[in-house]
Amino acid sequence: MAELGSRQLFPHLKVASYLSHAGVSPLSAPVLEAVQAHLLDFAGEGVGAVPEVLAMRLRLRQKLAQLLACNPQDLALTGGTSWGVLAVAQNFSWRRGDRIACVQGEFPTNVTPWQAAAAQHGLELIFLREDLADLEEQLRHGLRLVALSAVAFQTGLRQPWEQVVELSHRYECQVFVDAIQAVGVVPFVVGELDYVAGGAHKWLMGAEGCGYLYVRPDRQADLHRHWAGWLSHQQAVDFLFQGPGHLRYDRPLRADPQGLEIGSSANLCQAALEASLNLLLELGVNRIFAHVSDVLDQLEPALGFLGWPSLRRPEAASGMLSFRPPVGTDLSAWERALHQRGVQISTPDGYIRLAPHWPNSLEEVPLVVEAFREVQRSFE
Repeated sequence: MAELGSRQLFPHLKVASYLSHAGVSPLSAPVLEAVQAHLLDFAGEGVGAVPEVLAMRLRLRQKLAQLLACNPQDLALTGGTSWGVLAVAQNFSWRRGDRIACVQGEFPTNVTPWQAAAAQHGLELIFLREDLADLEEQLRHGLRLVALSAVAFQTGLRQPWEQVVELSHRYECQVFVDAIQAVGVVPFVVGELDYVAGGAHKWLMGAEGCGYLYVRPDRQADLHRHWAGWLSHQQAVDFLFQGPGHLRYDRPLRADPQGLEIGSSANLCQAALEASLNLLLELGVNRIFAHVSDVLDQLEPALGFLGWPSLRRPEAASGMLSFRPPVGTDLSAWERALHQRGVQISTPDGYIRLAPHWPNSLEEVPLVVEAFREVQRSFE
């Protein structure tokens, strides 16, 4: 049973305070057990394990839908966030000259696929500041799609995705959100968003290699089926289980996002994700966010002696606390020195980022503060 602030389900975790869930989360014992059970099913049953895989995929969509507050039918299981971005960028009904807007400072996952689509279809790609006024100015000049992250990966600031979608829809512009830094720790519902993609290995505490893509029902017709494989068809698996006469190549392609799933997928990663989702749903994201906020509320003032500006803001709080050290600070050396003292942090793009999750305890705060103090002294 999961318990906020308890590492009981993480017996293999080595460092005393793991604060890098925004990078890669460590795997819990239930996740490891689920993967092992999945492997043993295939070791013992071979093809006989396939029906359980199909059932697991159905359960996984249902649990993701519960987390995102959407219909499971509107979700595709993917190979990760990049897969979801590419699925939209490569299948969207682009018109030559369409304009796409990304946000300056965005993680490349949510930029590179749009750059490729722009080159392929003759589109114009622009970069926005983190500023709704800048967005509205660009909307007035015509935008077909805006791509942003729910939470900025360097600063940990929650982006105003609700306001972005409301503003964009006034100008008939669609909105794509990379939610990997939000879902699992920050309360998040898809609401009126057009597209949402995420991956398993950060706040969802699964393994790399799988994720999800949500497509709003009234936007599904806007996606072509340039990507299509054997699982893209309606009744795609009937010929394997229903006897002769079901092998056909003229079955219509599915119109829902599952038509983008194409073919075989990372079943081991999906088994891991289902197990981790069980824990997250048991605890509840609202409770998790309150717990993580308590940890950060204590860490932020306690680390004030560093003299580095904290970028955290109450109205844009997420699961992260980021600091901007002075130019020239050797962040790699800081990361190594903190790790030697039992604290794992990350250093994206010149920031020091602390990202606790539900297993982190308030009792870790003094240890983390002392580790930072010792490392600061060592570099003076």
